[in-house]
Amino acid sequence: MFEKIQGHQTITSHLEKEIKTGEVSHAYLFSGIDGLGKKKTAREFAKALLCQDQRDKGCGHCSVCTQIDHENHPDVKIIGPKAGEASIKISQVREMISELSIKPYSGNWRINIVDGAERMTPEAQNSLLKSLEEPLCYNIFILITSHIQSILPTIRSRCQSYHFQPLSLVDLETVLCQETDFDKNTVSEVVGAASGSPGMALYLLSNSEIQKERTHFLRELYSLLKGDEIKVFTLAEVLSKDKATSQAILEFFIHWFYEVSLLLEGHPLPNHGEPNPAHRAYHHLLENEKNQAIIKTLFEMMATIQYNVNLRLQWEKCFIKIMKIQKG
Repeated sequence: MFEKIQGHQTITSHLEKEIKTGEVSHAYLFSGIDGLGKKKTAREFAKALLCQDQRDKGCGHCSVCTQIDHENHPDVKIIGPKAGEASIKISQVREMISELSIKPYSGNWRINIVDGAERMTPEAQNSLLKSLEEPLCYNIFILITSHIQSILPTIRSRCQSYHFQPLSLVDLETVLCQETDFDKNTVSEVVGAASGSPGMALYLLSNSEIQKERTHFLRELYSLLKGDEIKVFTLAEVLSKDKATSQAILEFFIHWFYEVSLLLEGHPLPNHGEPNPAHRAYHHLLENEKNQAIIKTLFEMMATIQYNVNLRLQWEKCFIKIMKIQKG
C-alpha cells in the first residue's frame, strides 16, 4: 500500500523494512509542511501493521483496511483539534491515554495518531510525555506535525523522526494531472505557489480566491514592515475573526518568512522555485537577523493562540513587536 504515497519512497521503504524485521518503534514523529501526505502515510503504516489479508503491506480492501480509511478501526485512535478549535486539549489526550491499557481488539498493535501535534497545548504535551517514556509493548504513537519546533524537545527525543520533504515541481505537477480533472495550464498556475505540497495545491485549485487573499495579506504586512502603523490594527481586526482563520494565516506567514530566510542566506527556494515579485520585495527590505526574529515571534503567537485568548489583542501585540524588530 505504500506505493500510494508519492515522493517519499525513502521514508516508506524504511517503515516497510521495520515491519518486516520486527523492529517497529513505539513512537514516530512525522514532520513537514502541510499537505505532503504525512497522515496518509500514517494510515498506510497502520494498514501494513494490522491487515490480516496481506501482512507487512496492507491489501487496501479488507474490512481492516477499510475501517482504517474511514477512521473507525477500534485499534487505531486518531485525535486532532475538534471542529472550530485551534488546539488539542488535555482532555483529548487524557482520553487517549485512558485507553492505552486496553489490549488490541484484533491485531498485535494499538496505533495512536495525533494529527496536528504542534497544536497540543503544553499541558497536553506534558500529559502525553509519560506514556511515551513508559510505553506498553503493543502501543505505537505517530505524531504528525507541520511545526516540529512547537513539539517539546523531551517528546521529540523519544520519537523516531521522519521529515517529509516537499515534492519537486515536476513531480507535483505530474501528481495533480493524474489525480485531478484540472487542465495542465490551471495546474501549472498553482504549482509554484503550493511549496511542493499536493494538499496545498489541491486546496488552491479548489479555492481560487485563497491565493488572492494571501497576496493581499503579504502587501498589507509589507506596508506594516515599511512603517505603516495603521496596518497593525486593520490586519489584526481582519485576522481575529476566528481561530481557524488565525491559524491558517499564521502558518502561511511562518512558511513565507522561512522562504525569505532561504533567499537572505543565499539558498534557493524549495524545489528550486523562482522567487516571485513579493519574495524579491521582502528580500530587499529585510535583514536575516531581523527575519529570524520575526519567525520566532510568529511561533510565539502560534503557541499563544492555543489558549482562549483575545485574538485581536494578540495579533496587535504580535504586529507591534514585528514593527519594532524591523525598526531595530
